[in-house]
Amino acid sequence: MEINITFIVQILVFIIYVFLCKKYIWPYINNVIEKRKNDILKENLKIKYIKDKILNLKNKFKYIKNINKKKAFNIILQAKNKSKLLIEKYEKKAIYEYKKILFEAKLVLYNKKKNMYNNFYKNISNILKIILIKITKNTFNNELNNKFINKILKKFKINI
Repeated sequence: MEINITFIVQILVFIIYVFLCKKYIWPYINNVIEKRKNDILKENLKIKYIKDKILNLKNKFKYIKNINKKKAFNIILQAKNKSKLLIEKYEKKAIYEYKKILFEAKLVLYNKKKNMYNNFYKNISNILKIILIKITKNTFNNELNNKFINKILKKFKINI
């Protein structure tokens, strides 16, 4: 390789170019790079801050969720207890009403039965009266008949 003037001029132009680049262009490029680097660092810090904030919010959300779960569980438990108490209360009330209605029905049946027996005994006593009167009329005279009938009526407590 020959060293000639063009080569030397090219080297000098290159050195001047490098010197000018280093003096004027490189600081500008370096400033832009530094500024971008600082912006990236700031954005990374912001991202880290936001991630921390999100993590704190997640933890807070979990904490609130757990508290609300416990509250909901307690409310459900209280509702179950109240429902049991209400069921027991109304069960007792229903049993009381059932027994009351049953007692009243038995009382009505007893009274009906008693009335039926009384009516039956009245009818039987009336039939017996008629039979006794006919029998005594046929067998005794009138005065004896009245005394005998009255005696029988008193003995069996029959009212005419």
